[in-house]
Amino acid sequence: MAFNLSQFKSQMDWFGGPDRASLFEVELSGLPLTKSRAGSYDLKFFCKNVAIPGMIFNPAQYEAVGQMRKVYPMGFNPEPVQAIFLLDADKQVLTFFHGWAQSMVNFSTAGGAFSAVDGTKPFEINYRDDYACRMVIKHYSANYLQTGQYYEVILDKAFPIQMGDVDLAWENGDSFVVLPVSIQYDRIEFSGERYGYPIGGDGNSLLNYLQQPVESTTLWAVVFFQLMYKMQLINSLELTANLIIFLAKVEVSQTRWVDS
Repeated sequence: MAFNLSQFKSQMDWFGGPDRASLFEVELSGLPLTKSRAGSYDLKFFCKNVAIPGMIFNPAQYEAVGQMRKVYPMGFNPEPVQAIFLLDADKQVLTFFHGWAQSMVNFSTAGGAFSAVDGTKPFEINYRDDYACRMVIKHYSANYLQTGQYYEVILDKAFPIQMGDVDLAWENGDSFVVLPVSIQYDRIEFSGERYGYPIGGDGNSLLNYLQQPVESTTLWAVVFFQLMYKMQLINSLELTANLIIFLAKVEVSQTRWVDS
């Protein structure tokens, strides 16, 4: 089939056209207290670059004689978020990030070797809840004004693990000063992921059984024996399954006897 430019353009327009890398914003909420005037609202205007984190799966190899090597995923390691922030002439953005770093590990000895900042002594590690925040990356569609569509990445318990150098040079009179930051997190959520159930996730979990009206002996048995197995009152999963199957057969036979 020959390449058709009109068909290519029509197919791209069906999906809104090519995406644009410049239509984004970064929101940081729940930030720690610092000396800076820059807050959550201000920082979204100073983030000039950000990368939606990639995904790395820990592989495990299986090699058998006379067969090709097989690789299976055995774990998931999300990459840190890489962002670049513009620095302002009043030094408020740089003051904020240095204050954020100090809320994690008090690196300052300006007040003496035993001076404390908010109860944290020099080089003492603070609690994560005192410095971690929520980071939200929103990538807007090119036709956002018409559709209101955007892709969102939510990162909870986010905190910087690395702040890069601030490069200064006499010959760079026409360039802006920037600060590269690597941000780690405990939880990540994408707009494109599927949501699961609180327990199980297959629609047949114990929670779903408890929420359904009890209409049969077998249903009671499933709930009862699952609870006993969870509490380790029954050690054998095979025994649990056999008991449930036995009760199901009894119930079916009773139903046939009543119908007859």
